[in-house]
Amino acid sequence: MPHTVAGGALATQSPPRRSHPVLRAQLRGFATVAVICTVTSMLIFAGLRQSTGTLAANAISLVLCSILNTELNRRISFGVRGSHLWWQDQRRGLWVMLLALAMTSGSLWVLGAAWPHAPIVAELVVITLGNVASAITRFILLRYWIFRRLRPT
Repeated sequence: MPHTVAGGALATQSPPRRSHPVLRAQLRGFATVAVICTVTSMLIFAGLRQSTGTLAANAISLVLCSILNTELNRRISFGVRGSHLWWQDQRRGLWVMLLALAMTSGSLWVLGAAWPHAPIVAELVVITLGNVASAITRFILLRYWIFRRLRPT
């Protein structure tokens, strides 16, 4: 808002910086969990791919990592302790995992159609990109659906 200062000049006050410390902390925690779960998922995928096939290895790794992901996000990103609503959080986390499964499986399907004998490196890149795309959606759903009870009213 403008106001007059010495000598009649007009000065403007800069608006106060809008800080979102809770959101920043949640994003930091989410990024940490994402790295842990992505590495774990990739290791499971790479270990299972030869024996189960690409899509099955992807599904198995995502299901196993979904439980880990939801639990780590409960603790690290959103500060939830204890077992209160654990089953509900895990059930909702599995619904969110289905979105990631659709995105990554769809990406693998497209890769397989475009490049039938793609090397594992290409598959891992496609899965990683699919996971990044689904991670944005996952964070939004975790924050505004699964853990909305933690937000101030």
